[in-house]
Amino acid sequence: MAGYEAGFRDLTEEVRDRDLPVEGTIPAWLDGALYRNGPARWTVGDAAADHWFDGLTHLTRFAFDDGGVRYTNRFPRTEAYRAAVEEGSFAGQFSSTDGYLARVKSMLTGESTDNANVHVARIGGDLVALTETPNWLRIDPESLESAGTLDYADNLTAHHVTAHLRQAPDSGAHWGYFTRFGRTNEYVLFRIPEGTTRRERVGSVAVEKPAYMHSFALTPAHAVLVEPPLVTHPAKFLLPGSGGFIDSYDWEPDRGTRFLILRRDTGELVREATVPAFFTFHTANAFERDGSLVVDLVAYDDDSAVTDLSLGALRGGDAGFPSGELRRYRLPLDGGGPSHDHLADEVEMPRFSPAVHTREYEHAYAQSTEMDGGNALVRVDVAEGGAVGGRWEEAGVYSGEPVFVPHPEGDDEAEGVVLSLCLDTDAERSVLVVLDGDLTELARAPLPHAVPFGFHGEYFRD
Repeated sequence: MAGYEAGFRDLTEEVRDRDLPVEGTIPAWLDGALYRNGPARWTVGDAAADHWFDGLTHLTRFAFDDGGVRYTNRFPRTEAYRAAVEEGSFAGQFSSTDGYLARVKSMLTGESTDNANVHVARIGGDLVALTETPNWLRIDPESLESAGTLDYADNLTAHHVTAHLRQAPDSGAHWGYFTRFGRTNEYVLFRIPEGTTRRERVGSVAVEKPAYMHSFALTPAHAVLVEPPLVTHPAKFLLPGSGGFIDSYDWEPDRGTRFLILRRDTGELVREATVPAFFTFHTANAFERDGSLVVDLVAYDDDSAVTDLSLGALRGGDAGFPSGELRRYRLPLDGGGPSHDHLADEVEMPRFSPAVHTREYEHAYAQSTEMDGGNALVRVDVAEGGAVGGRWEEAGVYSGEPVFVPHPEGDDEAEGVVLSLCLDTDAERSVLVVLDGDLTELARAPLPHAVPFGFHGEYFRD
C-alpha cells in the first residue's frame, strides 16, 4: 500500500464535466458547486519545484444536481504554467531560487507570480483563484480556465497578501490584509465591498520586520492579525544567493507571537497582546464575549511547519506532515492578560459552518494530521472544551480539507454536509466523500484519477 507520498505525484490529465459514479445518496438539496484549489504538478522534464507550495495551480469543480455530481479539473494556462511547460522554469515561487535579478524585478515592478494555487472566492461577480501575491486570477466557472488577472478598482500597492479572505456576514464584504514593503513596512487591513473589486484601506500597522502571516480572524467589530516571529527585512529579498521567498525569513522566538486587534469601523489598532512564540497557518472561527475576543487557531511550536515541507522529503515519505494543536485564545480588550485553552491535537485545515461565522459556535471540522496508513476527519466540539463529536476514517485513505455546507432550511449548526476530497491509495485515485454533520458517510464519488493533496476550497450555491 502506498503512503501519503502518493499525494505528491504529478497529475497531467484533465477532464471536463464528467458524471461521477455515486455510491450512497447525495442529498437532493445540494445543488451548487464545490471548487477546490491546490498545486498538482511539480516537475516538467528536468525542471522541478522545490517546495509543496510551488506546484502549478490546479482547480477542480464538483457540480451537484439532483443527487448526481459532475467533475471538471483544469490547470489554468497562466504565465507560471507556460514558464514551467514551455521553458522548464519554476522560478518566482514560494521557495524556488530564481536569481538575484528576478527578485529585484519582482520587488520593484510588482511582477510577481500568477501561480494562484491557494484558495478561491467570488469577487465582483467572478470566481477568483487566490494566492499570496496580488496576482489573483479570474476563472471561468464552467471550464476553470483563466479569464485573466483580476483588475482592482483602486491604486493600492501590495506585496504579500493573505489568500484567506473573510466574508463579513453583515455586509457581504470580503476582508483581508496585505503587507507592503518599503521605507516604512506596514500591514494593511482592507475590505472589498460586495459586488466590487475595490480594495478599501481600513487601517494599518507599521512594522520594522514584517512577519510571514497566512490567515487572520474576523469578529463583528474587530479584525485580528496573528503575527508569528517568522520575520524578514525586505532588503533580504534583494541579496544574491538568498534563495526563495520563504528563505528570506528568520525564526526569532524571543519576539513571541503578537495579536494585533484593529477596529473594523475606524481601522484603529486598539490592542497588542504578545504570547509565547508559536507559528500558525490557519485560524478557525472568532467571536466576542464578555469584553474579550475569542480566537480559535492551529498552533505549532516553531516554523518547521512551513520549512520542512520540501517536495523531495514529502515524495520520499521522510518528512511527515506537521502536527498542530487547536487552541482557543482569549484576548481581553481592556488590557488584561491573554490566555489560551487546549482543544485538540494533531489537526489542520479547520473549518466551520459559514452560518456561524463571527458568532459563538459549537463545532469545528478538521483534517487529522496523523498520517500512518491513512488519516481521519474529526469534529471538534469547541463549545464542550474540545470533545470529539464525530470521526470518519478509512484504512489507506488520506482525507482533505472538510468543507461544511449548511442545510438551507436547517436550524441546528451541525445540520448540513461535509465535503472532503480524499486520496484512496489502494485504488490509486481520489474520491469525493459526502458526510453528515456527525461525520457519518452519506455518499462517495470516485474520480478517474488521483488528485494530489491540495489546499482550500469553497462551496457556492447556484
